[in-house]
Amino acid sequence: MSDIKVKIKEKDLNTIKEICKSFDNKPGELINVLHKTQEHFGYLPAEIQEVVAQELNVSVAKVYGVVTFYSFFTMLPKGKHPISICTGTACYVR
Repeated sequence: MSDIKVKIKEKDLNTIKEICKSFDNKPGELINVLHKTQEHFGYLPAEIQEVVAQELNVSVAKVYGVVTFYSFFTMLPKGKHPISICTGTACYVR
């Protein structure tokens, strides 16, 4: 995990709370909340994960576990134009 601390602004904090509230603050909606939150912020730093955990009443470890398990979540900001390189066999054959 990165040692960079992200300060969450009050309006961003309210945005996270609104996203959680839109899913009725249900712990079972964790993945949906994380998707919507990442869609808004672009990534999910530890500080955002802590707020989500608090709002959904789940442990920070559970939120971190979900974020690190699924490849579509990221804890680091991405560039404007992501580039991916295929290293699979089919790409090598071409």
